[in-house]
Amino acid sequence: MTELRADIARTFPVDRERMWALWTEARHLERWMRPSLATYGETRAHVDARAGGRYRFELQGPDGPLAMSGTFVAFEPHERLAYTWQWDGSEEETLVEVAFTDGDDGGTLVQLTHSRFTTAESAARHGEGWHGCLDSMSALIAEQVGAPTD
Repeated sequence: MTELRADIARTFPVDRERMWALWTEARHLERWMRPSLATYGETRAHVDARAGGRYRFELQGPDGPLAMSGTFVAFEPHERLAYTWQWDGSEEETLVEVAFTDGDDGGTLVQLTHSRFTTAESAARHGEGWHGCLDSMSALIAEQVGAPTD
């Protein structure tokens, strides 16, 4: 049986240190972790960034509030993250794995795999959501290009 998953690879024009911060620090996640900056309201992030640590994201969707949470199962700074993902009210617990490697011109290649879906529809919907989140991240990076790293 084929595993139901979403696979995405994208290169961003920031180094791995900066990319790691974007994925592990609440103040950054709050600015991009939503499928559309125009359609979704502000994200609130609570992150205990370490192996075994928990996270929670709460955001306002077009049809009302949404929240998801999970546990970091792998935490290798500047290299790899893996964490469980579960929407409030859902029985489906999935796994997000993110690898960071040096890309061209000093950028970072992000390879994301979201797996353990129970239906093809859920895998496709999450894949679309991740593309939107990464578009939101691209917009954030674009507004910060040339700005000093904080």
